Amino acid sequence: MKAYKYRSIEEDIFKRDFKTLASNTFYSPNYTTLNDPFDIYFGEQISPLIKILNKVFPSNDSSNFEKQFKSVLNSKEEAGIYCLSKHFLNEQLWAYYASSYSGYCIEYDLEKLVDKGQNFDFQYQFEVDYKDDIPTLKINDIIERNINFIRKMFATKKSTWKHEEEIRLIFDKYGVKKFHPSAITGIYFGIKTPEIIKESFYGLYKDMDVKFYEVFPSNFKLDFKLINETKRKLKYDISKFQFDILDHTTNVLHEIYYIFYNHDIDSLSIKEFILAFREKYCVKENTLYLFNNKEAKSFINVLQKSEKEYIFYADSIITVSDSGEDIDIYNPLKDFKYNEIMNKNK
Repeated sequence: MKAYKYRSIEEDIFKRDFKTLASNTFYSPNYTTLNDPFDIYFGEQISPLIKILNKVFPSNDSSNFEKQFKSVLNSKEEAGIYCLSKHFLNEQLWAYYASSYSGYCIEYDLEKLVDKGQNFDFQYQFEVDYKDDIPTLKINDIIERNINFIRKMFATKKSTWKHEEEIRLIFDKYGVKKFHPSAITGIYFGIKTPEIIKESFYGLYKDMDVKFYEVFPSNFKLDFKLINETKRKLKYDISKFQFDILDHTTNVLHEIYYIFYNHDIDSLSIKEFILAFREKYCVKENTLYLFNNKEAKSFINVLQKSEKEYIFYADSIITVSDSGEDIDIYNPLKDFKYNEIMNKNK
C-alpha cells in the first residue's frame, strides 16, 4: 500500500525536511503541533467509575488500575503521530500543505515505513475516523481490550477534515524516526514547483529507484504525468529471469519470499538469480523459497498438510536459500518425513 505526505517549500521548512530525507528519517511530532485544535480530543467515562469503586470498596485494590489508566491517558503527551494521506491528487491538500502547488508530495511504501526493524516503538497504523460526536472512552473499551480504545484517542477527528483521508502512524515516543531508503518510491511535484526543487530531488535520489511526477489541472480535475525516473546501479540483471513472487512475509528482523522460478534450473543460473533477487528486493536478513510450480502457492504457510499435499509441496521446491549462507540447491522438505511417506506409498 502507498501513502502520501504533502510538503511545503517554505525556505526553513524545506531545508529541514530535505536534510531529514537525505538521512532516511522523518519527524513524528506529538499532538500539540497538529493544526487541528480538536485533535486528540476525547472524553472518558472511566474515572468516575473508579471513584465509585474506591468509595464502595475502600479496601479494593483499584489504585493500581487507576494508575494504569492514567498512564494510558498521559501517553498522548509522549506519543509520536505521523500524518499521511491515502491519495496524491487531493486538491485541498496540495493547496494547503504543499505551498499552493509549489511544493511536493512524497510517496511511501507504507509496509516499509512501519517496519519495526527500523523503529521498535512503532505501535499502530490507523485510517482516521471522521465524526461530529466527541469520542468517549468507555469501560467496555477496556474490558474488551479492543484497539478501538486507542483509535478513539489518536485517530478520530471532526468530519470537517474528512477530505484529508488521513492515515496515522502512532509511535510510543515523538521524535526522529528512521526508514529504509527503498521506502520512498515516488515524488510528485506541483504545477508551480520550481525547477531548482526538482533538481534537488533528482540529485538526492540519483542512485535510488524513484519515479518523479508532475501534478497539473486537466478537464477540471487534477492529473499527473511521469517526468523523470532514477535507478539504482545494480550489479546483477534480474530482468533476464522469468519469475513471479507468490508471497512475502516479514517480521522485525527477517523476511521470507516465496518465488515461482520459471528459468533454467541449473546451479549457476539459480545462484545468479538469488543474488540478483536479493539485490533488487530484499531489505533484511531473508529466506528465499524457489518453486517450479505456481500451484504450490495454495500450500504456503499451511501448517497441516495431508501426505499428498506435503509430497506435492516438497516436490515443487527447487531450493531454499538463507542469506549469509552459501548458495546451493537444497530442499529441506525432502527429509525423513518425505522419505517415509514415499516408501509407504511404493
